[in-house]
Amino acid sequence: MREIPKKNYIIFALVIIVSLGIVAYCVRWYQMSQSVEKSNVMDGLVSELKSDELSSYLLDNPNVIVYLAPSDSTENKSLEDKLHDLIIRKELTNEFIYLDSSMITDSSIYDDYEDKYLSDTLKNQSIDLSVTPNLWYFRDGKIMDVMNTVSRVSSIQDVEHFLDKNGVY
Repeated sequence: MREIPKKNYIIFALVIIVSLGIVAYCVRWYQMSQSVEKSNVMDGLVSELKSDELSSYLLDNPNVIVYLAPSDSTENKSLEDKLHDLIIRKELTNEFIYLDSSMITDSSIYDDYEDKYLSDTLKNQSIDLSVTPNLWYFRDGKIMDVMNTVSRVSSIQDVEHFLDKNGVY
């Protein structure tokens, strides 16, 4: 039987090590790309609140814009990407907060919000705060305006008009 040189074993070991390194890199890259796709666009950009934290937040920050949308929905991805860019471009990170509507299990919380936060003008209108995506403009702890797009898909132009109309920038 012929003897295999040690050089061939070394080359084979290097090929195995390089192959394992490439596989590990591809797995890590895939995991990172999946986590980026699943994460919410608003993560890390604006403060995210739970529904029960809103009242205490408004005590310290009575003038704020609440962005309400479900984090598990891909329907709003395009709008959220453009909203993300708008918030950065107009330097509005301190004016926005994010409420994840998919975390709100009790729909009566919206009724409580309507009773507690809607301005008198908006109470006379039939405003549905549970519609998503939605923007609520708070001034002095009261919702003064709502970007409520029940009958159509929201666009970044709607958001810009809403912010301009309320003098945000």
